[in-house]
Amino acid sequence: MLVAALFLAGVGAAGQMVDASPRPETFEQEATRWLLEGRDLPPDYRPRLLEMTPSRRLQAIVFLRRSGLLTGKSWRLDDILKPAAQATEDEK
Repeated sequence: MLVAALFLAGVGAAGQMVDASPRPETFEQEATRWLLEGRDLPPDYRPRLLEMTPSRRLQAIVFLRRSGLLTGKSWRLDDILKPAAQATEDEK
């Protein structure tokens, strides 16, 4: 029984070590980098936000407002709650 528990613990630890691939940068991390580099929002920020789920989009908008990057016109509630858009290859 003890051997089985040790084996399962070892398998779990090995699974954590195998997943060493770099994680993609989140939108907030990318926006923080823009802020620290003194850059403005890119022109395609709106379509990028519209690809997110509504809850994720709202979090990103709040982050951009609080960081000072989003100073232009406000987002309409309809746009915030719109279902996530599927990006086409032309939009990327």
